[in-house]
Amino acid sequence: MVQASKWLVWVGLMMASVLSWPVQAGAPGPYRLAFVDISAAPYQDGQRLAIELRNMESLPVAQKEFCFLCSSTTDSSDSVAMLYVYTLPVGLDIDELRLAVAGDKAAAQRMQTVIHRFADAEGRGIDGLLIYLHQAGKVSVYTMDRKVGSKLSEESKPVKNRLLHSSLDTLLENAASKLARPV
Repeated sequence: MVQASKWLVWVGLMMASVLSWPVQAGAPGPYRLAFVDISAAPYQDGQRLAIELRNMESLPVAQKEFCFLCSSTTDSSDSVAMLYVYTLPVGLDIDELRLAVAGDKAAAQRMQTVIHRFADAEGRGIDGLLIYLHQAGKVSVYTMDRKVGSKLSEESKPVKNRLLHSSLDTLLENAASKLARPV
């Protein structure tokens, strides 16, 4: 009888822990992304902004209630678990990415092949690449899927001088939502 009670307690604890997981059945889980800034000088502010945003616990509620990239939201299926911003998959090339953004399909396929083949030290890949391009009066984030041959999509926002953290977070969230992710 005591053995059965212990077993039931163990099963109950296991069920409670499974039910408390933030990822629901059918959800692909948190994002695994790479981020690169392909802007020309003096507009190369994307990496700095992304790192600052990633290090924030949250955004001021007045700016945006939910923070896609902030460090405190990494347990939600609508958040970013891993963000490669300091180091990128070997083989990604800024000039090739600029060509891809400009519409060169061959360059895009070469870069998608790099993304598709990438695996970190634990053998996990990424969902895609977010390409940041700041030009005079406009910031764009292009989504490059890991599926070779898929089209790049763009999210953009007009800016006067610089982009707010909340605006970058929204651009990244909207861009990432366009990635085809397996369940």
